[in-house]
Amino acid sequence: MSIENIGFIGLGRIGAPIAQNILKAGFSLTVYNRSQEKATPLIEAGAKGARSPKEAAMGADVVLTSLMDDQSMFDCVLETEGILEGLKPGGIHIGMATISPSCAEKLAQLHKEHGSHYIACPVVGRPPSAVTGTMTLYVAGDKELVDQCQPVFDAFAEKVIWVSEDHKVANSVKLANNFVVVALIELFGEVYAFAEKSGIDFDLMQRLLRIILDHPAIHGYVENIPKRNFLPAGFDLASGFKDVQLMLQASTDVRAPIPFASIAREKFLAAMAHGMQEHDWSAIYEISRMNAGLD
Repeated sequence: MSIENIGFIGLGRIGAPIAQNILKAGFSLTVYNRSQEKATPLIEAGAKGARSPKEAAMGADVVLTSLMDDQSMFDCVLETEGILEGLKPGGIHIGMATISPSCAEKLAQLHKEHGSHYIACPVVGRPPSAVTGTMTLYVAGDKELVDQCQPVFDAFAEKVIWVSEDHKVANSVKLANNFVVVALIELFGEVYAFAEKSGIDFDLMQRLLRIILDHPAIHGYVENIPKRNFLPAGFDLASGFKDVQLMLQASTDVRAPIPFASIAREKFLAAMAHGMQEHDWSAIYEISRMNAGLD
């Protein structure tokens, strides 16, 4: 299928610049946004304006949505004048929102029943990346359809990572991505609060954090933890437990809570109860696996 006509729904801080790049790439573009004034710059640049999601989808080979959440996706697809009322059989809906995996699964089923197709495509990147066309995409769905949409992705993305035929996997990957970010934000906050209460210079702490994050050992954990490579130990779990105890005592002394260390302490204790004292301290992953009901 040759893709020429594109509908675009959702012209927020990410959606609007993505739509601009699609228009610049030479596609015929029809845009819709609930607040119609957000569509004006694109219409002035050559896009057509639509009065509803249905109208944006009519005649489109591909419809892209850049919306907020599960409910806005379902509303846009299912409501009167929604996408399914306008999208032709064989048409493709590319959903770029960060939504629940179950929502992606349901959307795929709705499109299948309709005779159209759904591609899960949560995006990674801030507005400047959307402007420069350097987004990262986690894509799931029929691989042949994904390949057909590559020219569209090329208009606004630098990296397109196909993760699975199973639509919900793309949204699980995006949530894992965001969990890493939010965990680091919380971790940095705890570290800086402890540093301030302990009289550690912030510039020094920043330099130390950069050194730690760039250290080969960190990259080693990324590789070895999922392989469950915990012997021989680079740093044994019993010694790690001693250090966590010291961290918690120091944080208590300066009255700067470090909840991440408390969580780690419980996992170290559980790991030692399972006889892992001589394993690498990253073996606390085994406790996370047990807690998740994995073997």
